[in-house]
Amino acid sequence: MADYSGGMRSVIAIVLVVVAVGLASAHEKFKIVGSVTGLKQDEIAVKAIDGATYEIDMNDGTAITDKNHKKIDRAKLVVGEKVVVMALGHDMFDLEAFEIQLVER
Repeated sequence: MADYSGGMRSVIAIVLVVVAVGLASAHEKFKIVGSVTGLKQDEIAVKAIDGATYEIDMNDGTAITDKNHKKIDRAKLVVGEKVVVMALGHDMFDLEAFEIQLVER
C-alpha cells in the first residue's frame, strides 16, 4: 500500500494558505451618508442617516471630492459638512475610506 500522507499534507497546507489569503484580502464596499462629527489626521467620524456614528480611517490616498467626484482640497472637509464616504472593510467597525465626497448644502 502506498503512503500518500506526505503528499496529502502538502495539499492540505496549500489549500489552507489559499483560504487564509482569500479571507485576509476579502474587503466589502461600504457607503456611509451623513454629517462629519469629528476629524483627526487619520480618521473621520460620520453620523449616518441611520443615527449611528462611524469612525472611518483615512490616509494620504483618501480622495476628497465634490459631488462630481472632482478632487478638492482636504481643508474643505470640516465638522458639520454633509458627506458620502466610500470605504472598504471587513465590517462596519473596520473601515478605511477611499473617497469622501462633499455634498452641497
